[in-house]
Amino acid sequence: MCLMISPSSSRFTLITLAKKRWSIPMLKWIVRMPLEVDIDPAALELLESGKGAVLVANHSSFLDVNVAFATSPAPIVFLGKASLRKVPLLGGANARVGTVFVERGNKASALKAISALDTGLKKGRCVLVFPEGTRSEKGHVGVRKFKKGGFHLAANAGAAVIPIHFGGVGAWLPKGDFKITKAGVVKVKYGAPIYSTNVEELRDKCYDAVVAMSNEK
Repeated sequence: MCLMISPSSSRFTLITLAKKRWSIPMLKWIVRMPLEVDIDPAALELLESGKGAVLVANHSSFLDVNVAFATSPAPIVFLGKASLRKVPLLGGANARVGTVFVERGNKASALKAISALDTGLKKGRCVLVFPEGTRSEKGHVGVRKFKKGGFHLAANAGAAVIPIHFGGVGAWLPKGDFKITKAGVVKVKYGAPIYSTNVEELRDKCYDAVVAMSNEK
């Protein structure tokens, strides 16, 4: 509703509503999920600079979105399927806050996404990408191979990429489950920014960084 009245209120929506009034209270008081957050100093400096970045993370639960909102120092939007843009109300709201829409395999859509990403970065937005493509199955251990789509966008935009590992979120609400289960401390780690204009190199370095963080105690 806020975006309907004032489309320019996207930062307020992302920081005040999505983070402070939705995700943080929900995780703390309703879900009661204990969070430990470790942010690399260079990543923190970038996130607080207002320059924006592309964030890439493993994905095992619907709650990953709330964990991302709750722990990121910068406002977050998402890389979404082009079909989401056509959903009444939801599509328009996502577009107004800066969600980047892309249609897989469509070059024209990719070019528009690159432009949208560049615009969002200049506004200090961070675009979160789940490069595994979908949530991990219940009980899955490890990080699945990353797809290249989001890294094409980052490389073409010349954007810094920050790897993130969400540790233990899947155990709270696994794929296919609809009941939240208390499952211990969730550890969120933001790695050092990674820069490259080579898509494969960028993907591989980010994948290795997320896997390394997943193995840390």
